[in-house]
Amino acid sequence: MDKRVSDLFSTRREILRTGGYGLLGAFASQSMMPVKVQAAGRSNPRGTARYCIVIELAGALSHIDSFDFKENAGTQKDFDVRHVRNDLYLPYRLFPEMSKEMDKVTVVRSMKSHEVVHFRGQYYNQAGRPLNPAQAAEIPSVGSVISYEFENLRREQDTFPTYIGCNLDTSGCGALSTGFLPPKYSVLDVNLKEGSAAAPGSKEAMALLEERYTLLSKLDDALATARGGRDRKFGSFRDFQRSAYRILGDPRWPAAFQMSKEEIARYGDNSVGLGCLFARNAVKSDAGTRYIHITHPDWDHHRNIYNHAVKSNHYIRCNEFDRAMAALLRDLSAEPSPREKGKTLLDETMVVMITEFGRVPGALNGIAGRHHYNLAYVSMLAGGGVKGGRIIGKTDAAGEHVIESGWKYAKHQIKTENIYASIYSALGIDWRKAITNTPSKRAYRYVDSLGATEMVMDDEIAELFV
Repeated sequence: MDKRVSDLFSTRREILRTGGYGLLGAFASQSMMPVKVQAAGRSNPRGTARYCIVIELAGALSHIDSFDFKENAGTQKDFDVRHVRNDLYLPYRLFPEMSKEMDKVTVVRSMKSHEVVHFRGQYYNQAGRPLNPAQAAEIPSVGSVISYEFENLRREQDTFPTYIGCNLDTSGCGALSTGFLPPKYSVLDVNLKEGSAAAPGSKEAMALLEERYTLLSKLDDALATARGGRDRKFGSFRDFQRSAYRILGDPRWPAAFQMSKEEIARYGDNSVGLGCLFARNAVKSDAGTRYIHITHPDWDHHRNIYNHAVKSNHYIRCNEFDRAMAALLRDLSAEPSPREKGKTLLDETMVVMITEFGRVPGALNGIAGRHHYNLAYVSMLAGGGVKGGRIIGKTDAAGEHVIESGWKYAKHQIKTENIYASIYSALGIDWRKAITNTPSKRAYRYVDSLGATEMVMDDEIAELFV
């Protein structure tokens, strides 16, 4: 009986899930080509970063118990609050490792969200704009836009996808599709807690795979003339085939999943720890990946937010995030850049922590938790040209209202759109570009000034970099 390629590879639980399967992913087959892009000519991208790693705390971090600490009736006795630097105080019980790394990080305390529910907030964090049901089918994720922008910069040796997700399947909205962009710019989402599917195949398996892929390519060429106007859909499928084939043949791919017991202990054997460890390996591989979006789920603590007896609380999630991000910053800052003498991989990698919104300040609610709150919350950025050790913005004594925006637009709070404008800028992308030939005929602006509830300043946060 003929052998199958799967017979020759190690059998593992499936962890690689191809992107574009998420919200309205079927729309990708209707994508238009070529894309028509119009540059506004008013932005000046900095180009200070080669990579970007986004860590999304899905469910919402309590800002007043973390990086905008405010002592209140809900403050726990075991927090062990310590002065870190400048106007930064942190509960050492929650953030013992990040307390040592805040010289690398800038905290943005003047955030405001359009959203106050999880599905919409998590969509907002992937799409970089509020959910508009009338246009949702054609809206790509920010990662897909970045993948599109970097397509012409990919080298022959770049086999990894430009955009990789970690645990996006745990998000309320799943992994967003490429929208009107071709499916080749889709995310490859990996769920590292499901096992390891990156074991290298044997020489026999790789030889058989190459033989059958060659045969498939010849058959595909022979049928090309018969496809006619249907070739766009077939072309999209062939893009996925070619990408999968190149990854399987690249020893750097299984190497990116190699994690020692010591490394797992430092980062944490959980979704955010393994995600950050994989992100470090992918950046070190320099195999084509530029943007990684890690979802750290289960932050929605309406009840028992600080109850040690329950399975999920802010103690657990804060400690997971704390260990993972601190280890990532340390490792990247210790790794020399292969491109520029005297610089490190952290100098080339922007690391961003985002969350959907904040949580209600003051005393805990009647079920010992904190509900959603969108009028003030925090984000954090490090590396990739960001000047660390600073705080942008200020809230009042209770953490309820922003009293200083901390950037040049004094009357406007900072929003998720501005975080992504800063990411685009660091990566060298004109964030004011617009794609004009969308299916709906409505221009898609990389950073949209038309927010769900109010106008948005379509600008980067320049104060991060200077």
